[in-house]
Amino acid sequence: MKVAFQGMPGAYSEAAVLAQFGSGTATLPYETFEEVFSAVEGGLCERGLLPIENSLAGSIHRNYDLLLQHQLSIVGSITCACSTA
Repeated sequence: MKVAFQGMPGAYSEAAVLAQFGSGTATLPYETFEEVFSAVEGGLCERGLLPIENSLAGSIHRNYDLLLQHQLSIVGSITCACSTA
């Protein structure tokens, strides 16, 4: 399975992908949240993993807005105290 995330390889979001889907998952990093949505809608990835809430920043309002603009749905959630070490 290919899963898109926003950030660089080794980021917490990539660690969350691997925690949720397993170490055999192909991760595809994108620079922006919008690019993650496009990758999933365009069929480049089967799933995308994006933060909706962040313990430091609170709600990620941009991703709520993107959910309203795109025909994608939340299909799961993860609470992750992921380590990149």
